[in-house]
Amino acid sequence: MGNTDDFFRTSSDATAPSFHITDEAEACAAVLLACRKADEINGPGGNAAFLTTIKSRNIFIGYDSVSLVESAGRYFEQAGSSASLIDAAIGAIRGQTRLPLFYHCLDVMLADGVVTPREDKVFRYLKSKFKVDDDTAFQALEVLVVKNQL
Repeated sequence: MGNTDDFFRTSSDATAPSFHITDEAEACAAVLLACRKADEINGPGGNAAFLTTIKSRNIFIGYDSVSLVESAGRYFEQAGSSASLIDAAIGAIRGQTRLPLFYHCLDVMLADGVVTPREDKVFRYLKSKFKVDDDTAFQALEVLVVKNQL
């Protein structure tokens, strides 16, 4: 899926997103898609984890999952990179939603049971953006890597 800088790549005309996502469910879907797009090992496990999360989490009740994925895709194209998409979405995500979303992001990225260099960069970026403390973040990383190796 490209080199490790693709996560932070921005479109040539801007270095920051020129938009902000205002709907929390759309913002969560966008962040999950950003993590899915940043995955270096683009196998079916990551797609399954992404779609299962979109279809099954409470934050998405009342939303059409296909529409959420399509709007997240449009936001991704507009943002130009996963990092810019996360930046555009973060303001719409309430504090109490961030830690569960962080866990789901890790599950999507680590569906293959391997932490690649890009996934490590994404993990650290999300940890910072979502303000997750080191102990919680690294415990979650460890648990999800082991879980997804089964």
